[in-house]
Amino acid sequence: MSVDPPPVIWARLSGQGRGPVRTLDHRAITAAAVALADAEGVDAVSMRKVAGRLDSSPMALYRHVGNKDDLTELMYDAVLGELDLTAMPSGSWRADVAGLAREMRRLHHAHPWITRFGHRPTLGPHARRFLETGLACVDGLGLDIDAMLDLLSTALQFTRGFVAQELGEAEAQRRTGLDLAGYQRHTGPYIAQLLEEGRYPYFRRLIVEAEDFPDPDVVFERRLGMVLDGLAAGIARES
Repeated sequence: MSVDPPPVIWARLSGQGRGPVRTLDHRAITAAAVALADAEGVDAVSMRKVAGRLDSSPMALYRHVGNKDDLTELMYDAVLGELDLTAMPSGSWRADVAGLAREMRRLHHAHPWITRFGHRPTLGPHARRFLETGLACVDGLGLDIDAMLDLLSTALQFTRGFVAQELGEAEAQRRTGLDLAGYQRHTGPYIAQLLEEGRYPYFRRLIVEAEDFPDPDVVFERRLGMVLDGLAAGIARES
């Protein structure tokens, strides 16, 4: 016989503001967990380790946070609160969406572990604020709510993909001890062999013509501009 899960963490927290001031609450627990994830990675986060940082017992944490899934939900929402959404919406959907994309990229670099989260909608206060602000930025364009969400999500999903590549490269450097220049030297002999075979013309062009060490900020802005151009063309077709 299946057992219904407990209410979502946000519903359970709605009454925690009542009563005397607590020395330990979900905010303190979340802050300690975020600091631990930033320092050691999200896989290092456990009730035991978080409790140790708070000089408390794991059982004391369970009275405020039901399980690790609830804790990571709290952690993800907490870092969303670092997004700078001031002056949005500004009246320029393109400037606002670009700003949201840049903020999301910055947040992922500040907390690389968040790439594991945010795939399923969350109902925390900062997530709700981000959703409301984002959709307000693309309102007034003659789009229905699905098309508004498509516009916003396309830019943000591009950003997540771009950041995943950046963070993946950083992880590869840590794992192998080779930076990008070192990796190019390591693979150079085999690349020369492939070029000698002459069977891969576009690969040759990539090696010979492409920039060796492109600035990731420049590349991000160029590709984001391409995404926004495509979105603008879609809006024009709808109007």
